[in-house]
Amino acid sequence: MADVFATSFEVLNYSGMLFNKGNVRTPLSSAIGGRQKTTNSVEFVTGQEYDGGAAGTQPAISESASLTAPEATVITRAQKTNVTQIFQETVGVSYAKQSNFGTLSGVNAAAQQANPIAELDFQVAAKMQKINRNIEYTFINGVYRKAANDATPNQTRGLVSAIQSSAIDMNGKPLSLWGVADALKSVYEQNAPIDGMTLWLDAVSLYQLNADAQQNDLTIVPNAREVNGIQLSSLITPLGVVYVRLGECLPAGTALLLNLGAISPVIQPVPGKGNFFLEELAKTGAGTKYQLFGQIGLDHGMEWYHAKMTGLSTGFTKPEYSKKVYISGAVPTVTVDATLTGATLDKQTVEASDSAKVAVSAQYDITPGTDATLTYLWQIRAKTGTNWTDLTSAYTGYNTSELTVKAADAEKHYRCKVTATGSATGTVYSGECTVNAAAEEE
Repeated sequence: MADVFATSFEVLNYSGMLFNKGNVRTPLSSAIGGRQKTTNSVEFVTGQEYDGGAAGTQPAISESASLTAPEATVITRAQKTNVTQIFQETVGVSYAKQSNFGTLSGVNAAAQQANPIAELDFQVAAKMQKINRNIEYTFINGVYRKAANDATPNQTRGLVSAIQSSAIDMNGKPLSLWGVADALKSVYEQNAPIDGMTLWLDAVSLYQLNADAQQNDLTIVPNAREVNGIQLSSLITPLGVVYVRLGECLPAGTALLLNLGAISPVIQPVPGKGNFFLEELAKTGAGTKYQLFGQIGLDHGMEWYHAKMTGLSTGFTKPEYSKKVYISGAVPTVTVDATLTGATLDKQTVEASDSAKVAVSAQYDITPGTDATLTYLWQIRAKTGTNWTDLTSAYTGYNTSELTVKAADAEKHYRCKVTATGSATGTVYSGECTVNAAAEEE
């Protein structure tokens, strides 16, 4: 492929302020930049780990047993490593382009000048921004590979793939205060320090965390701490303060809980040249060609010093305009039943007839929360009698709220016994209804 140079008609000159539309934010690289390390080997050590004991046990050694020393054991160590990798870009500018900065395209006013006036400087700066962004992406998402030969590239391991011990699958749930607390608890249970942990998250999860905090009467405090020029907010969890930062290059639905003090960039400089240096390449004509070259990797420390949450909801769920109240344990509720206080007949007298009807309605001290269950039993007695007799199925409606009177019961009295269950309690008797004798025909 032919070399690509910036030429007069390939890269036009314009006047006006320059704005970069691309994303050049590198908060993680900036935050850990002050901890930079240097190596002269592609593979470098991220640390050693050993297990000096888990939960702990209580020894049971008698005096007699102590006279014989126990069998010797040893504690082994394991070394953890990562690799640096190459980042390289090339720029080329023709002599004609460098000398032609006075020719302007587009709209121009008197006395305006090209911006930039040095094409090579602009190209180098833009390529360096690209490299920095690629480093940021790699520090987050890099997949480890150690080259077995010169034709195979080394690739540094990023944080997402490094963190394994405290990897929490959120199963599509949005990020919440308790989700962050669970991740912090997981790091604690790995016997790692949890002071000063920083939550690295995308905009959707930051929105969701703010919404959850507000509904729980908490506040994410902005600019609570500064690390190498990067401002961090803070959130209080049951296990301590967690700092919060809107990150870059995170996979969708992923948030990282990082111990920034355990993370460092590792550079591998070229002797006599340094790292990420600009070097002129051999000329083939009337132009200048340069390469940008550097080698860098990530020392992520012990992976169990960090946690990651994956499978978070990628859409923001706007909260309702209310506050959530979380109450520990079951809360007993008290339900007050209504009491049946009376029953009223719709008639006090009824004419003796096989089609005449009388109905009963119930009254309560309070309105039942739901309809009460009412049972009815109609009773009858003689006009001058004192004993009531329960009606049976021989009477239509004897066990409903409406009774059909029998003509044969002239000059007798009816009443209804009403019993409530469910949302009301009690048993009451209605007043009496007298059955008048049938009128004689003239």
